[in-house]
Amino acid sequence: MGINIEVHGLKLSYDAQPVLEDTSFTVGRGDLVALLGANGAGKSSLLRCISRILKPTAGTILLDRQELNQLDSKEAARKMAVVPQEATADFDFTVEDIVMMGRLPYLGRFQKEDHQDHEIVRRSMEMTGVSHLAGRSIATLSGGEKQRVIMARAVCQQPEVLLLDEPTANLDIGYQSMLLELAARLNREQKVTVFAAIHDINLAVHHFNRFILLAGGRIMAAGRPEEVITPENIKKSYGVSATTYRHPLHGVLQISVVRGRNQGENHDGEPAVHVIGGGEEALPVLELLEQKGCRLSVGPVSAQDSGCRFAHFHSLPVVIVPPFTSMNGAHKEEHLKLIRDSDLVVVPPIPFGEGNLSIFNEVETALDEGKPVYIIDLEGADRRDYSGKARALLEGLVGKGAVVLETVDDLHAVVCGVGGAENE
Repeated sequence: MGINIEVHGLKLSYDAQPVLEDTSFTVGRGDLVALLGANGAGKSSLLRCISRILKPTAGTILLDRQELNQLDSKEAARKMAVVPQEATADFDFTVEDIVMMGRLPYLGRFQKEDHQDHEIVRRSMEMTGVSHLAGRSIATLSGGEKQRVIMARAVCQQPEVLLLDEPTANLDIGYQSMLLELAARLNREQKVTVFAAIHDINLAVHHFNRFILLAGGRIMAAGRPEEVITPENIKKSYGVSATTYRHPLHGVLQISVVRGRNQGENHDGEPAVHVIGGGEEALPVLELLEQKGCRLSVGPVSAQDSGCRFAHFHSLPVVIVPPFTSMNGAHKEEHLKLIRDSDLVVVPPIPFGEGNLSIFNEVETALDEGKPVYIIDLEGADRRDYSGKARALLEGLVGKGAVVLETVDDLHAVVCGVGGAENE
């Protein structure tokens, strides 16, 4: 495939303040590359050097083995198109006029557009979904519509390289996805190399296959998502603690900023809560309690359970059992210890089958030892009971003092009562 873009020893300074320092990398022909980094890392400055808006202090940029600064403006525009961070409209041109500007690099002086140029404009507007706006003034469009028009102009240039300078920064989620899907389509169907500065990492990993991470004007990491998007790199570049995981639906690598507490912080006043079981039904309970600052434990759950993933994500104590099996003696002891270490126990509105009925023994022990137990949505237990026995067991717990809550939201008052006013 070959190399499209080569950057060697690039440096850039504003008023003697270095912005890019000794930046070097290559982008292969037909690559989909996302440029990542915190605000001020140098992403936009680097894109503007490549697009010739800014002149670097030192270093060279090659486009198809030619020095970029040796290309005339028309030749550069035939090879490379730019979609800036924000579309501006200083003149009252129609959408079709704006898109037609993408053909200027191919026209001689005083040369008029021909049928082929108009056909390319038509296809470009169709591809970007702005055909219905052709006669509208660019000044009357929304921000997302303007950005699509600028994208149509870039498509109309028929470039080898498409540079996107944080094009989704001011767009809603629908326009963000549409714009990046379009860039991926151009890459897939027309082999256009796409090089984009993106501020949303989770959005970027859906659409790009190679990443370059900047920090302090230098390249910290480059390569595949697993090589670049790591907790260590995120901490160094963005200054926040984060965890990475595979999304359970589409398997794409994702990051989440850890909203954890500071190390060494005293949490003695926070209630310790053990949440029985897991699954999707337990997640709202876990999320509410985590937001309230509770010290949580979870189980029993299988390793594939969403409750188990929640526990691992937040580094919580968890009892893990093999799927579709009952707890053995060691599991029961581990479960009972978590219950005894807690201030209260919550039974979420989870499904019940023969495999998890034994949890009622440990919950009953908690009640016998004076531990508060809260059962959520007792009335709905029948539709979640695949054993035919859970409703009677739950009512037995209520007979021993367990408190019934109608909804998950009712836990708010319970937690505040246990943890004190600081949890309000």
